[in-house]
Amino acid sequence: MDMRLLEVYPNELKFTFQAKKQESCTIQLKNNTFNHVAFKVKTTNFKKYCVRPNMGIIKPLSSCEVTFTMQAQSVAPLDMVCKDKFLIQSTVVPIETTIDDITSTTMFGKSGSKNIEETKLNTIIVIPNVEPLRKEVAIEVLDQSNDEQMEELKLKITKLEVKLHEAMVAISKLEQERPSNLKAKSFKNNCSIL
Repeated sequence: MDMRLLEVYPNELKFTFQAKKQESCTIQLKNNTFNHVAFKVKTTNFKKYCVRPNMGIIKPLSSCEVTFTMQAQSVAPLDMVCKDKFLIQSTVVPIETTIDDITSTTMFGKSGSKNIEETKLNTIIVIPNVEPLRKEVAIEVLDQSNDEQMEELKLKITKLEVKLHEAMVAISKLEQERPSNLKAKSFKNNCSIL
């Protein structure tokens, strides 16, 4: 069995499509050798994706995460089928190789190294799980309902405070008039006895 320079996991890219939102997914490149391995990621649609890092050097028996970001799309692909593909090229390099050596040479070009290993990645677009979105909308509606209910309660409390104030004023007036009413009642009772 022939051992590959890099093990790629997962071996396909899955993006959850959401209109007008960037989506990302990550893969892991694992160097299965005792050599330094340089890699470079290429795509059939470089304007639609951002890949970080898109090239690098992985030390022996080490790994590297690569993040693929699909730019925000206004409409979903027809039948949710994506024809975009990625190619990961890798080759063994001397220990002193730097990133500048990869970018300034044609290491992965047609005239570059003859021992280039290639791994192809397909792109899959999936529909988002609707249940969390429903919960998020329900919470937002509840928040709005709570806000509306709070405003109604504040208005009712204000009306009750006004009525309470009016009642307090009326009680105060009654208390002020009470002694004179008692005198008048007492006078009336005294007059009727005579």
